[in-house]
Amino acid sequence: MAEFHIHFFKEKSRKIDLEVLISFFEDIKGFIVEMDNDSVRFLYTHPRLGQKARFVITPKSQVPDIYRLSPKFLDLNFHLEMDLLSPNYIANILFDLVKQICDRFNFHIYNEMFEDVLPYKAEVVQKVYHMLKQAYIDKNPVILSNYFILKNEKLNAIYRYLDEMYELQKYYQEMETYVPSYHFLKTESKKLVLGIEFKEHTLSVFPPEIDYVFYRSKDDIKVYQASQVLETIDAYVQDVPGFIKGTKVIPKKNLKKVHKLMKKTKFDLVSHTFEKEVLKHLLDI
Repeated sequence: MAEFHIHFFKEKSRKIDLEVLISFFEDIKGFIVEMDNDSVRFLYTHPRLGQKARFVITPKSQVPDIYRLSPKFLDLNFHLEMDLLSPNYIANILFDLVKQICDRFNFHIYNEMFEDVLPYKAEVVQKVYHMLKQAYIDKNPVILSNYFILKNEKLNAIYRYLDEMYELQKYYQEMETYVPSYHFLKTESKKLVLGIEFKEHTLSVFPPEIDYVFYRSKDDIKVYQASQVLETIDAYVQDVPGFIKGTKVIPKKNLKKVHKLMKKTKFDLVSHTFEKEVLKHLLDI
């Protein structure tokens, strides 16, 4: 697995208050702390999306070509390790954590693509990450056969919806509104599509970027193109307030009108045979 590293430096000091650093990570959901004679490891698993990374303190420096760097900054033997093919949504969460660490402990950062140690700058970190990610893919094009390639904006919307779905479910619970998860599916032509289930006579949220609606009426399920369904009921749905563009919801006052339309409209039936896919096979470049 190709990795992306960010190394932490401090001006004229190698001192880390380990107890405070451990406390910092323990306060963040998704982290567990491990330590032995070889290293201290702050292991991260995203609580809802499952993506992993780790921050590590090692006995010796892991910085390549350290002697060419400014001597006023000292290596703390502390660095971030993350999958170079992480989705940009997850990468940005980790980079925000790096910023919090730098702000809290007055650290600087270094990556082998930097000319020297730098204060944290989001635009620099993101630019270098995307450049290395693209270069790795260009050198190893065969790895693309393991992924479905999506535009950055589309995969960001998918990840954000899944990340915040639980909060949406809590928000809409009292309104008795169903907040569906995605079905990640592959067609016979090996194309990735996204579907949701929509039950008859049920208030529902419609996530962004969906391709198909699996409309359940009693024990019968019909597969419709999402664009046709959303176009048909457009006058009776509204944007989810303060949420991702393209996320719609049926307000209670329009429930009967929506399902009357669903019943009388002759949608084009979709006859694809689908195979299940998983989120980890989606990649943005």
